[in-house]
Amino acid sequence: MTRFINLTKLFRRLFGQDRGTVAPLTAVSLVALLGLTGAAVDLGALYSARGELQNAADASALAAANTMITYNSKNLAIAQPSVALTNAQNYSKANKSLGVALNLRQPPGDDFTIGFWDNQAGAFDPSRTGLGLTNPDDLTAVRVTVRRDELANTPVRTFFSGIVGVNQVGISASSTAFLGFAGSAPVGGVTLPIAVDENALKPQGGEPYCGKSITFHSENDENGSWTTFFDWPADSPTVDNYVCGCEDAPALKLGDMINITNGNLSNNIFTHLRDRFNHEKSGGQWTVTLPVYKSGGNSGAVEVVGFANMVITEVRTAPYKDVTGSLKCGTVVPQSVTGGDNFGARATLSRLVR
Repeated sequence: MTRFINLTKLFRRLFGQDRGTVAPLTAVSLVALLGLTGAAVDLGALYSARGELQNAADASALAAANTMITYNSKNLAIAQPSVALTNAQNYSKANKSLGVALNLRQPPGDDFTIGFWDNQAGAFDPSRTGLGLTNPDDLTAVRVTVRRDELANTPVRTFFSGIVGVNQVGISASSTAFLGFAGSAPVGGVTLPIAVDENALKPQGGEPYCGKSITFHSENDENGSWTTFFDWPADSPTVDNYVCGCEDAPALKLGDMINITNGNLSNNIFTHLRDRFNHEKSGGQWTVTLPVYKSGGNSGAVEVVGFANMVITEVRTAPYKDVTGSLKCGTVVPQSVTGGDNFGARATLSRLVR
């Protein structure tokens, strides 16, 4: 036989006759609810503080990496690790976590690591780290750790977790910024409408041919080509417009497809290039920044894979119509973003890797 439950009587039994049982359960439930609410508030505050620490670490690492090398009027790279540390400290201090200014630990210890970062292995080379580095080739990354714990800036105080004995919590965040080789050039950053085949500058997977003499000429066996960048057709008038400096080269970056030609262009181009060389050279040399393209073609559209600084030492007009120079390593491409292949020219703007 089916039985029907009288809900009215059931509620009376639960909340009427058994009040002595429900009251303690209600009190326990309220304490538990308060504890859960307090834990949620504390966890939210800790999460917010952790995010602010990460932002400070990111900003500090990028600021340090962007200034750990500088360059002179010839675009030669110069190491300045102590400047990088100062900028990391300043950028960290400019940030706050739950209202507390974030100073880097003093002394910084391993909260500030500067040196050579193996981008393939994802780790620093311990033999090439430290503030005493003077070779720019040793400076490719900075790691910064920003804290709120017993080592720096005091731990984060809790609101409710003190009920269970947790009055404060230590947290930290780390960030690594990498500064490798040039992967872009701003408007006017490329000097001449000449693009170089990557195989002319280094063997596949090897180190660049620093100082190697290279002759550019308009023949089928050339190791470079005239380029009109994104303009088409790639003809003498368009090339000449860039050679004379009448128009700045456009901004370029990795992966861009630019137009090149191996045609035997007019002697006017070489005449204008020689005149510009004579005007720009210092001590018989003229340093220029050129795009490097992926090997496999000498006309049509080719892919930009990096940038190189070349020292031009001679420009000859007809009947030779060629340009002689050498690869100049240990240099930078101003206002360039990291990411290019190693053709001896460093970037000035880093990116986060961790």
